[in-house]
Order: sequence, then C-alpha cells, then structure tokens
Amino acid sequence: QQQQQHQQQQQQKQQQQHKQQQQQQQHQQQQQYQQQQQQLLALPQAICQRPKTYLQQPIMFY
Repeated sequence: QQQQQHQQQQQQKQQQQHKQQQQQQQHQQQQQYQQQQQQLLALPQAICQRPKTYLQQPIMFY
C-alpha cells in the first residue's frame, strides 16, 4: 500500500509541472506578438529617416 501512494504523489507532481510549462509557452507567444506590433509601429519612422533621394523613387517594398 505505501508504494502505491508514493507513485500517485509522483504522478500528481509531474502533472503540475506540465501545466506550468504550458502557461510559460503561452506567455512567450504573447511577448512575440507584442514585439511584432512594435516593429510595425516603428516602420513609418524608419521610412522618414531614410534619405530624401530614396523617398523620391517609387516605394517598392510592399
């Protein structure tokens, strides 16, 4: 009987660890999404900082 109880406790611990890992993965995905949004916001500024000769040419990177 004692051995069986010990095995059950180990299984429960493993399940808890698995839940924590899933939460961490979700958090990382959210961070990546936020970073992408910031990059998109930074694009117009980067275009403004380019030399004027570049702005006179047709914009081709779409």
